[in-house]
Amino acid sequence: MLSVLTSATSALSRGFLLTTLPAAVGLGATIGFSVAQPNQAEAPTTIDRSASVQLAQATPSTTTSVSEKDTIHGVLSSYYDTRDPAAASAFFGEPALIVSPNQVVALSTRADVEAFFDKLVASRKGSGYSHSKLGDHRVKLLNSTTALYSTVAIRMKADGTEMQRSGFTYLLHKGDAGWRIHEIIATDVDKLVSAD
Repeated sequence: MLSVLTSATSALSRGFLLTTLPAAVGLGATIGFSVAQPNQAEAPTTIDRSASVQLAQATPSTTTSVSEKDTIHGVLSSYYDTRDPAAASAFFGEPALIVSPNQVVALSTRADVEAFFDKLVASRKGSGYSHSKLGDHRVKLLNSTTALYSTVAIRMKADGTEMQRSGFTYLLHKGDAGWRIHEIIATDVDKLVSAD
């Protein structure tokens, strides 16, 4: 499915415009995101032991971080291995955004994500596109439920030859259903997010 995104980005670059992309965790829109800086608070004059314990419990250990990174990589690997748009849409949360250099597409539902991928794959078939596979990847945990996954997507032709390499950064969120993709951002290959 990464190849589908790679194809989508190329199609978008050529002016391919999708106007009905859901705005959540689907294969969404071409919208950038920003992380607001938390307000700086004064240091407390006394130590609240219960708050310190809660903070320590909320901070993932190195073992947990490695395990979560492996889990996130497993999600993206499975997503890339999926060649059916309906199955690929299950990897997305709602809403989802797809951000390309030329536009942002918001996908509100999984049906929107599926429709987006159907159109994307159909638009690439004429050039011999078959699928995409993961190249170099990096995982950065932002907190216990939010992560960035940057990768090089390698778009392949049906004859097994390589068509193109493109960078993508995925914003994932962990909820009751596990890690889901909520945003895909076209990323210059030399600007992939650094790993933890």
